[in-house]
Amino acid sequence: MKIGIVAEFNPLHSGHRYLIECARKIANENNGEVICVMSEFFTQRGEVAIVDGYTRAKEAVRSGCDMVIALPYLGSVAYGDDFAKKSIEILSGAGITHLIFGTENEDVSMFEEIYTKQQNKNREEYKKLLKTGLNHAKINSVLFGLENNNPNFSLAYSYYKAIREANLDIKLIPVKREGQGLNSGDVSEQVHLSATAIRNNINDEKIEKYLSKEMFADLRKENMAAEAELFPYLKYKILTLGKVGIEKIYDVSEGLENRIYEASLKVENYSDLVNLIATKRYSNKKIQRALLHILTNTTKEDYKKYFSTNNFRVLAVKKNKAAIIREINREGKIILHPLLNSKNSMNFEHDIKVARIYELLFSKKDIFRENIQIID
Repeated sequence: MKIGIVAEFNPLHSGHRYLIECARKIANENNGEVICVMSEFFTQRGEVAIVDGYTRAKEAVRSGCDMVIALPYLGSVAYGDDFAKKSIEILSGAGITHLIFGTENEDVSMFEEIYTKQQNKNREEYKKLLKTGLNHAKINSVLFGLENNNPNFSLAYSYYKAIREANLDIKLIPVKREGQGLNSGDVSEQVHLSATAIRNNINDEKIEKYLSKEMFADLRKENMAAEAELFPYLKYKILTLGKVGIEKIYDVSEGLENRIYEASLKVENYSDLVNLIATKRYSNKKIQRALLHILTNTTKEDYKKYFSTNNFRVLAVKKNKAAIIREINREGKIILHPLLNSKNSMNFEHDIKVARIYELLFSKKDIFRENIQIID
């Protein structure tokens, strides 16, 4: 048995540890492993990772995962279905038999009904609702009954769909999410705080109880990353590309380049830029992702070239489980690389660029000269 986890761990807190402990318990009872795929530099909602991937992966292994594989940038900063598709592809290639995830609603029995409705629905009706200004999440709620106010449940459906469409034999293990709401930003007495609340209150001593001593220490010693720091670099990139250049950026379509360019001329900070561009149809998360693609110069051609890669980096592994890497590589569905060298670095051209932009903004080290973290 191999149990998979899709994560961002931004940062890894008590709620994440609870999920890993649930996975660990099942794995131990079945002589199995826990394998995690994790975003590195930027997240699915278009936010900056608070600390680098190696730091968060090390904490994941300390918390009970056997191995952490890096989710490439084009899978990490993507709408839900692409995020899920790439994550499941990696975990399937690693041989998982089960996928465990936290969700606001444990009843995933409705997923097959929703999937069937989606397959049978006339695309014209979907397009008609798009023209009214509704975003994709709201339309999925209206047409198919997919709860758009429960983000983890919606993401779980994307996992289900990715598994279903690839015809994979992977069982779902939903775990009831407890504690603070996903987007809650205040520190309050809860069984678990949200990652958002921890990031927003990073200097508040109250967050210490929700983090391990090691994670708390890492957050204190590292240079914290935040979206506000992106603005001068982002504005320079928008003005340099112009509307024609922005139109070529991945996930920019239907005249969005005009809104982005015009907004950049009117605002003086990142938050105002996002809010001015966003509409009922284009959520703040969608805009944040598009802005990251502009910052990293990720084009539509880059998506075609790099999204389908089957080469992935291992960030951390438990010492007595390092043989898993060789076992997965022997199977040949995906190829895992513990470190970069002159022979394999061409497989990671885009992620190397993204990593160095991240590190340019937030620290002085070159993350691609780091070695796999081996944890006793």
